[in-house]
Amino acid sequence: MVEDHVAVRQLVADRLEREEVTVTVASTVAAAMTAVHHGEFDVVILDLTLPDGSGLDVLRELRELGSTTHVTILSGAGTEIDRVRALDLGADDYVVKPFFVGELAARTLAVRRRQDSSKAAELTHGAIGIDLATREVTVDDIPVRLTVKEFDLLAFLAKRPRQVFSRDDLLRAVWQSAADWQRDSTVTEHIRRLRFKIEPDPLRPCILRTARGVGYWFDPLSADRASNGGANTIGRLHRSPAVDGTPNG
Repeated sequence: MVEDHVAVRQLVADRLEREEVTVTVASTVAAAMTAVHHGEFDVVILDLTLPDGSGLDVLRELRELGSTTHVTILSGAGTEIDRVRALDLGADDYVVKPFFVGELAARTLAVRRRQDSSKAAELTHGAIGIDLATREVTVDDIPVRLTVKEFDLLAFLAKRPRQVFSRDDLLRAVWQSAADWQRDSTVTEHIRRLRFKIEPDPLRPCILRTARGVGYWFDPLSADRASNGGANTIGRLHRSPAVDGTPNG
């Protein structure tokens, strides 16, 4: 929270901290700049009139840094021009003083809930990122192109790490099929393709593991070790995110 009025700053911080929100406070543009350069924040509550400049400078700096932090402007300057200017610079919300502390806290908590919901739609295991909402996969922050069923299979296993599933289990869960009318080699082939796209060394898979005679499982610990062990450059030799010659699954 960036606010030069001590009483206002303390009132809002106390209310949010009672809701188990960790609050960092700043009273100047300089202090706010230091904070945004050295920390990451879910929400910034930003006064516009500060002793050493305008809160809009902080907002501008945030957006130039590429930050998508939710910014709520809290200001006594409530004209339409002020609001439009702040929104044009990337503000997400605008609260005019005088304000109700409970309402500001409620807005902030609502943002946090939406962010938590969004985070729940993302799986991260080592270098592998799986966005369940957009159906995008990255390895070492590089987009990896998957077919529909490749994504469905990877997401199903990654959401249930360390659980072993037979080929028939996976046919039923991912393909809504069964081995008596679709070959279980379909699963085997899709696992093979995925390994060549996400494994550090597809010929010695450590993330999509085989339980001999049973089926397959996702090993999150191996994904973490692969991320930290310097093996990712091997995987890049096998991944070609720009070209996908495999047919739809």
